[in-house]
Amino acid sequence: MDKKHRQLKKYIEEAKNILIVSHRGPDMDAFCSMLLTKEFLNIYYPEKSVIAKAKQLPSFNVPRMHDITVVETIDEGDEDLIIIVDAAEIDVVCDEDDSLIDTSKPIMVIDHHTTERNKHELIINQGHSSACEQVILSFKEILGKRFKLTKEIAQLGQYGISADTGRFMYENTTSGTFRMYADLYEFSPMDLEEVTYKVNKVPIGSIPIIIKLLKRFQIEKDMAYTYINREDLEKRDKSDANEAFRFVKDNFLRYVQGVHWGFIIKPIADELNNWSVSFRGIKDYQRVDTIAEDLGGGGHMYASGAKLEYSESKTIDEVLNNVLRVIKRYVPNS
Repeated sequence: MDKKHRQLKKYIEEAKNILIVSHRGPDMDAFCSMLLTKEFLNIYYPEKSVIAKAKQLPSFNVPRMHDITVVETIDEGDEDLIIIVDAAEIDVVCDEDDSLIDTSKPIMVIDHHTTERNKHELIINQGHSSACEQVILSFKEILGKRFKLTKEIAQLGQYGISADTGRFMYENTTSGTFRMYADLYEFSPMDLEEVTYKVNKVPIGSIPIIIKLLKRFQIEKDMAYTYINREDLEKRDKSDANEAFRFVKDNFLRYVQGVHWGFIIKPIADELNNWSVSFRGIKDYQRVDTIAEDLGGGGHMYASGAKLEYSESKTIDEVLNNVLRVIKRYVPNS
């Protein structure tokens, strides 16, 4: 067992109350890696009090999904250990009104994104396809011969890996990813088409937001972008908005003839001066992680994002121009 996994095991063994969290607007890999971590802890450390918190549930049923405690704010409690999955920073987890953002409790990170921004004592990130793959491998390392799959673990792993590799089409897929997926599938097989179908479904409430995003779709050479205003999201459910952004990012940004990469800008709910930008790209065209890092964020080479924080209110035109100025440093002719 390597040093970082020994440290993680030690922290888990010494903790009494463990909190599991992930990034804002969790995607399927975030949800499933949270639930995997909780499931492992519940099975192998039953004496621990373990709670997973998020501000929403997945948009369709996944195993153990109701083990997630839905909260309006992610606040500090009696936990003596915090485990962040699928993110490297507490400020990616919390909004400014969440008291957990100022915690001094020990924080352990299990992540897979490529980013230079991390300030926590222990980060386990071996560059795997997804947080789910990393969580399973980490607990396999920690538990040794005690490690065993369950139906719930096998299915959660398949959901998370399939979602974050784009059905194994993304660059982050490795031979190890295929081997793990085969083991999970052999234990509790799931139809990959059904998994993809469920992951890609969007709620009816997302449709008006998708329409606005597509109406504002702009193309500049091989780059596309679009945006949404704060006014467009009034009286809209937050989860509907998140699903709309995901759908357009994953199904339109890179799929117009002649377009190979792009971004979406949206306001952050309940943070009047803050926005987020999400990038998507494809191999051998534009690395978007470097642009996202310049904007204070990070992510993968071809899927990254950043939170844009301002001291005063900004119009969408001002935010868009700020993003385009940064892009010109990396793509001078854009």
